[in-house]
Amino acid sequence: MTTLAGGSLWALAAYAAAQSAASVAPTITVVSAAGQNAASVPSSSAMGSTAAGPAANSAWWGLIGAPGTPMMFGVQTHFSQGWNPAWLGFANQVQAPALRDTVTWTSIERTPGVYEFSRAPASLANFCAQGGKLSLTIQPQNPIYDGGSSVYTDQGRAAYARYVAALLANYKGCITAIEVGNEINNSSGLVYPAGVSKASTYVALLQTLYATVKPQFADVSILGGSTNAIGTGFLETLFAAGALNYMDAVAVHPYRNDGEGIDGEIANLRQVMAKYGKVVPIWATEFSYNYADQRRNASGLIKSAVQLSASGVDRAFWYALVDQSSFPNMGLFTAKTMKPTGAAYAAVTQRVLSAGRAVRVDTGDNLVYLYRAGADRWVVWGSPRTITFSGNPVLRDMLGSGLGGNSVTIGADPILVEGASGYSLGASATVADTLLQYGSAPWSYWRRGKDGKDISLPIFDNDFTSYYGDRWSKPLRINNTTAAPAGDGANPMRAIMRYTAPMTGQFDLEACFTKTVSGDGVDYRIEKNGTLLASGVTTAKSEIHALLVNLNAGDRLDLSFGPNKTYGGDSFSYRAVLSQRGRGATLSCTS
Repeated sequence: MTTLAGGSLWALAAYAAAQSAASVAPTITVVSAAGQNAASVPSSSAMGSTAAGPAANSAWWGLIGAPGTPMMFGVQTHFSQGWNPAWLGFANQVQAPALRDTVTWTSIERTPGVYEFSRAPASLANFCAQGGKLSLTIQPQNPIYDGGSSVYTDQGRAAYARYVAALLANYKGCITAIEVGNEINNSSGLVYPAGVSKASTYVALLQTLYATVKPQFADVSILGGSTNAIGTGFLETLFAAGALNYMDAVAVHPYRNDGEGIDGEIANLRQVMAKYGKVVPIWATEFSYNYADQRRNASGLIKSAVQLSASGVDRAFWYALVDQSSFPNMGLFTAKTMKPTGAAYAAVTQRVLSAGRAVRVDTGDNLVYLYRAGADRWVVWGSPRTITFSGNPVLRDMLGSGLGGNSVTIGADPILVEGASGYSLGASATVADTLLQYGSAPWSYWRRGKDGKDISLPIFDNDFTSYYGDRWSKPLRINNTTAAPAGDGANPMRAIMRYTAPMTGQFDLEACFTKTVSGDGVDYRIEKNGTLLASGVTTAKSEIHALLVNLNAGDRLDLSFGPNKTYGGDSFSYRAVLSQRGRGATLSCTS
């Protein structure tokens, strides 16, 4: 795996509506934020969009949910790389239903046609004997075929397919999926001789494997794609070459800085598949966070897992079961003990996701992330305010510890709830947040060149992520937490996050802009209807606190970023929160 800062987008409602129409959801009682008791409604009514509606160029607002079979949430292991066999006990401790690992082709077939499965890690067979399931990633490289390149000839592809068939026969029903390659959008993901087309050659491998394996092992899923991050731009080259005809699901590794908005990128990927006439299931076969702050990793685990479930993702795998030297913060365990991420994994899988597929509830406020799974399981986080649950609720923090009572203050970390039949949502002082509302009204995204003309930005897909941008202004981009302008001081191309006020009021703006020290910094301007309110140059960190902003409905508040004087080194992180005057909290500047 390779971590990569990625963007996120809001979700698409159409898929959810189509999926939910076939099921009958339990009834919940919703009390509005204004305190007026609404009629009891089927919880599938949460599939509707909020009153805010879509911004003019914000591509998605809504929900994705696929009621039915819960998303299976497993973990990545590396027993094939010599992990301590005793660590299999950690997987049992958190009740992981499936492991993602490999049985490398190079270790098993050293002589053509001879398979020595005695070389396979015993821990995988032991997990199968306990009733667990395996998803195996098999790299299409073996030094005895095609000169050690990723196989590209008919002979090499046939040999790979025969190996996979032998592997499935050896594990007798324990393997549920074969992932063809790993992070193949990386430069080292597929190694072909010069002049060999990556897309058509990889699709030919999928075709050969599918024809060989599926008649014998119909229940085994062939996973194609396997991209570092949600590489929709790269995957589209495979779809155009016919890959969707020879895969049962597409595999992605949705690494990112924060969990919010992962559902939108999944929705976008599904839309792109639809362009090619077939939409296959999506598996998130790796995702994780590598922050030194273990609570932040635990929070990200739950947020991402719940949004993946609500997005209709079939299966997901956390990377990884145990910390590694190269990725020291990503495990559910150290070599000896469970970490906060392990407690979060156990809590969300056993107390929420096991009850059914998560569905996002439309509270009428897109600053709140409220999800329901099954009849009475809930997860919530978002802008600060009180939420009170009815029924017989048991409230827990993200690590599974009981909180007591039936009310809690919502914040950045998710809260887990069991036994609740409805909720009452209090008011919040926050009116806008660039992270929580990314990709949805009242935010929109623009670029501005030397001529001063503002151009609306669409969603743009590259090989690793999707963001607001276009092919004419690269490297300009706007992701959910990071962005970059383009050009230089003489010919700047500014990246703009625009808030269009839906209401009149007096507000305080809190903002933080950070970047690694490189280049001459990014110049920022905060403007109301084109009038400058604040400006500066961010070379490392800039903080804005309690900037007074008076807005009338329809006013534009722009966060505008340019390249300063010189080109290069202009990627930065950002967060901005607008609150009712005197009632907001100080925004903490974190990387």
